[in-house]
Formats: sequence, C-alpha cells, structure tokens
Amino acid sequence: MQNEFIIAISSIFALINPFNSLPQCLLMTEGLAKKTRKKVFSAVILVSFIIVLFFTLTGGFTMHYFFNIEFYHLRVAGGIILIAMGLKKLMFPANVTMNLNPTDSDNDIIKKAIIPMAFPMMVGPGTLSTIMVMTNDVGMYITVLSSVIAFILMFFLFYFSNLIELIAGKLILLVISRIMQVFIVAIGVKILVSGIVGTYKAIVLTL
Repeated sequence: MQNEFIIAISSIFALINPFNSLPQCLLMTEGLAKKTRKKVFSAVILVSFIIVLFFTLTGGFTMHYFFNIEFYHLRVAGGIILIAMGLKKLMFPANVTMNLNPTDSDNDIIKKAIIPMAFPMMVGPGTLSTIMVMTNDVGMYITVLSSVIAFILMFFLFYFSNLIELIAGKLILLVISRIMQVFIVAIGVKILVSGIVGTYKAIVLTL
C-alpha cells in the first residue's frame, strides 16, 4: 500500500506538472503585486483541487451509470489524450497570454485568472481521465489522500514562486517541465496499453 501511495502522489504531481504551468502563470501575472499574485495562485490551486476531487468522487459513477462506459474504454481514451497532449507540449510548448489589469480588484483578477489557469492549464482532460483510472486501480482513499498531498506541495511551490524563479531561473524550470512531459507520455502509453488489453479481454469474453 505504501508503494501504491508514493506512486499515486508522484503520478498526480507529474500529470499536473506544476513546473510547466508555473512559468506560464508567472508570465501571465507579471505586473501584479506580490500579494495579489499569491491570492491568484492560491485560488487557482484550490479550484484545481476541487475539480480533481469532484472527478475522483463522482467520475467513475457518472461514467458507468450515465454513459455506460467501462474503465477499459476510459483507459484507451485517457491514454491517447495524455500521449497527444504530452507530445504536443514537449515539442510545441504553449505561449499563453492574458490581460490582467493590475488596477482591477483582487476578486476581478482572480475571476479572470481561474480560466485558463486552473482549467485547462493545471488540470486538463488527460489529468481528469487518469485520476478516474487511478481511483479504480488503487481506491478512492489513496487517490484522494495522494491528491491532497500533491496539491499541498504545489501550493508551497507556487507560494514561493518568486524565490524559486530567482534561484532556479526559467531555463531550469523549463528543463524540468520537459522531463515531466516525458513521464506524462510514458504514463499515457501505460494506460493505453492496459486499456487495449482490457478491451481485448472484454471482446474475447463476449465471443
């Protein structure tokens, strides 16, 4: 169980890949006061966590009972999405821009920043589908607890973002981000292969 727990935390952290979103978020919030920037980052991380928690608790039930989709179908779809998005970000990094007016109130700035920072930058469809697969594999308890720990780590990462950028620099963050993308593609391949195997077994059983 301990090994599953560690793998779940590292997988969620890699999927969300804060080293990829952090430089973009810093660029998008450039010009804001440090206090406002921290409020924005805190709100984005909170909303991202709520989205992940919602899909962890309800995703499997909704998928199975409302859409009659089995987990091996989700594995195939989620694996393809992760591979495609991972390769795209690896070879063609996005350059997201946003007009955040420093003269606006903190609440207005946060409302404008939630989309796209929380979704789809930090938590996208590939992450959510993988979270549902993980819930089925290791159980809801491990997935929820792993998500809590992963998001706590990300909170501190974003809270001290100015210091991290000063010490590490954008180049090092970019290199770490690219390494994370390789892991994301590998996770996608693993999920896709298991989905294909599950689909094959389901077809064989129906013959």
